[in-house]
Amino acid sequence: MNNLRYALRSLRRTPGFTLAAILTLALGIGLATAVFTVADALLLRRLPVRDQDRLIVLWGQAPDRTYNYPFGLDDAREFARHTRSLARVAFFSYYGAGPKPIRDGDQISLLRRSLVSGEFFDVLGARPALGRVVRATDDVSGAAPVLVLSYGAWQRRFGGDPHVLGRQVLTYDDGVAYTIVGVMPQGLDYPRGTDFWAPVVPSTVPKDLYVIGRLAAGRAAADAQDELTAFFRRPAGSRWGRDLRGVVHTLPRLILGDTRPALIVFAAAAGLLLLITCLNVANLLLVRGLARVREIAVRSALGAGRGQVIVQLLTENALLALAGGALGLAVAAGAVRIFVAFAPAGVPRLDEIQVNATVLGGAVAITSIAMLIFALAPAVITSRVELERALRSDPRHSAGRRSRRATEALVAGQLALALLVLSAAGLITRSSTPRRNNAHCSRDCYRRCGRSPVCGPPRPWSRSHSPAPAGGTVSQQPKDSPRRRLTPTRCSTWRS
Repeated sequence: MNNLRYALRSLRRTPGFTLAAILTLALGIGLATAVFTVADALLLRRLPVRDQDRLIVLWGQAPDRTYNYPFGLDDAREFARHTRSLARVAFFSYYGAGPKPIRDGDQISLLRRSLVSGEFFDVLGARPALGRVVRATDDVSGAAPVLVLSYGAWQRRFGGDPHVLGRQVLTYDDGVAYTIVGVMPQGLDYPRGTDFWAPVVPSTVPKDLYVIGRLAAGRAAADAQDELTAFFRRPAGSRWGRDLRGVVHTLPRLILGDTRPALIVFAAAAGLLLLITCLNVANLLLVRGLARVREIAVRSALGAGRGQVIVQLLTENALLALAGGALGLAVAAGAVRIFVAFAPAGVPRLDEIQVNATVLGGAVAITSIAMLIFALAPAVITSRVELERALRSDPRHSAGRRSRRATEALVAGQLALALLVLSAAGLITRSSTPRRNNAHCSRDCYRRCGRSPVCGPPRPWSRSHSPAPAGGTVSQQPKDSPRRRLTPTRCSTWRS
């Protein structure tokens, strides 16, 4: 307790140094915590499904094109009957989450609907937060129309009302009265952007489908891909021809997309920034410690041991770390809000990026690591005082050679790390600049146009070169010529 009171008095005597150290720490800890918050939502937090890495999504692809070819309903059912690599199989609409005007009483709102088969949620192994999921008995012709809300739509549109089950909503364009039967947990909105799920068979949307399945025991994704390729090349073929090959991706990869490499890079940059911050504060502490050499020498002459001096200095540094960590948490909360508000289109799970108990634990860990980096070495170096020399010499010239070398090393380290961060930032900016090329449409471009396996696919046919609407609504191929070679759609953004 005496050390704590003395530390508070010592920091109050130097308000300029104290404020500079706390603000510097707050910036470094806050940005590192903000990056950890985003990484926790996108990389560390698992999807609310069972054994997510065993879930795969399948479609067809021609050898000379990058477009995704869907299954017809009959083909999807036949593949489900004959597959040996998948333990369970379900389907969902090729058109992704499309906007649908919904009337609830006298209010009309636009929600995004995804059509799924009755086995969809059973394959995922997802349990509803309220009510029940879409069942196989709902996915037959003549069944009463039902829907299951996503957690985000339940909160935004219905205010989290626990009595929402059994309420009927009317689709404004086709007059179908859906009964709300369930609400899914937070973090599940696949296909991306889904506000509610409805059965696919009773709908009037063309039955073009993706297949989603759970790998059987002892089987890998490559087995399912080989099996799907063989299915496409069977004598009956598919409506797109027999030259298609199977394409398989795991569900986490489709949901998270290519965010993992970018997040790893930014996490590394945030870690370097935190290290620079700690070196900067350590340098400030060393300079302050050199100015306190005579004070420390007097305390040592009065009987204070070196261990007591180190404990006292560490107490002061811990107070700085705690203040910087508390302010850094506020910086992190503000940075996360700004990121969510200005995040580019296509960033997954934005509604889950928020400061929570896990983030608080991460902030404590980051603050503790920062304190160990910037506090321990200056305390040890400052406590090494040659008593007689320190008491007789001028305080301004009493710094030892070892202390001066430590200060110079810290400055050199800061410069080197700063140059490294600047170089990495330049490379990231250059590599992320889109390049125009008419060769093919990139996966990111598909996402921006709303036509990927995540949110709605690129169509393999079109009468024009204009992109489809954002919901992924596309025209159906004429039935009288299912295998006719047509012009593929190209998006408005290109890059090689």
